[in-house]
Amino acid sequence: MHKVTRAAPASSEPAGPHTETSVLKPSPAKKGLKSLIRVAVSVGLLAALVFLFRDRLPQAVGYIRHLQPVPLLLATLWYGLFVLVSAWRWQVLLTARGLRFSTWYLTRVFVLGLFFCKLLPTSIGGDVMRIAYTAPKGRGVDAFSATFLDRLIGFVSLSFLAVASALVLFATQGLWGQNLALRKNHLGAVTASLRGDLMFALLLLILVLLVAMTLMLFNDRAHRLVSLSLGRVRFAGVGTLLDRAYSAVKQFRNHYGPLGVSFTLGIGVQTCLSFSWYHSAQAVGAAVPLVYYLIFIPLLNIVVNVPSIGGLGVREASFVALFTQSWVSGALTDSRAFAIAVVFLALDLVFALVGGLLFAFMRRPSGTA
Repeated sequence: MHKVTRAAPASSEPAGPHTETSVLKPSPAKKGLKSLIRVAVSVGLLAALVFLFRDRLPQAVGYIRHLQPVPLLLATLWYGLFVLVSAWRWQVLLTARGLRFSTWYLTRVFVLGLFFCKLLPTSIGGDVMRIAYTAPKGRGVDAFSATFLDRLIGFVSLSFLAVASALVLFATQGLWGQNLALRKNHLGAVTASLRGDLMFALLLLILVLLVAMTLMLFNDRAHRLVSLSLGRVRFAGVGTLLDRAYSAVKQFRNHYGPLGVSFTLGIGVQTCLSFSWYHSAQAVGAAVPLVYYLIFIPLLNIVVNVPSIGGLGVREASFVALFTQSWVSGALTDSRAFAIAVVFLALDLVFALVGGLLFAFMRRPSGTA
């Protein structure tokens, strides 16, 4: 039995208008449409990958059949560490709001959330399950704010890691002025390219925008200015999402210590995932240096937010596209890149299935909403 410390008494701070009960639930038809879109994107991309690599599938299967066990074990251990550090980062933010749970309990809840993120074509998502397992009655706003900010800081951390790694790579390899191929046709001719300095500028722009959005949510005046233009936007519930984000983030004003620790642990989370991918690649004999994983894997973790089943199909297609570029040191062949993506997908699904077992047998603490 896990030990869960009783949450601290409810804060005297007003919860604001956006509690968990005030959010409008989407209609069954809208939820069904979103699920259908997710399934279509994932199945369509996977089918496209299989079709494009139909001539290379035997070679990819050969790589998988001859996996090296030691790198595969290391990839699994790094994935497990990713889960543990993710739970620790989440715990820091929950504790800042007076919600105290053991790291072991939150680790299991995080794995449980992977089941909903990776395997189900649903709009529920792992984050909602994480909130459900950490929200005592009357404290839903606090649980939501910690989980939302955990996700937001995660995006900032992964963008920072990608920019820092790209800076090191571009500076040491002299890629600033080179035209880096982005896409080639079936004859091998480059059909799309981008200068190294412009590519780095795009990475930096992503980081700046994420930081600016985070700071905006912490500032009352900036929030009011943005609300004037976006507050009434109904498409995709932008206005409502903005207000909920603001209500969540403002709970953490003056919690500078936990925010700093969360950001640092966020870099650790992305580093663990990058190492897991790196060793998965080593298991099939790949020789791409680690620094490329530190740049590309955080980018993959942004791309996978395209509506799909846990990024299924989107991630695999993006991995193949990135790691087969000719300017990448030790660039992969299509078949080897596809094999690596399948190996990591299998690793991902194993942890998600463990989460499914936890969901079947794990009970929420008494007193949660």
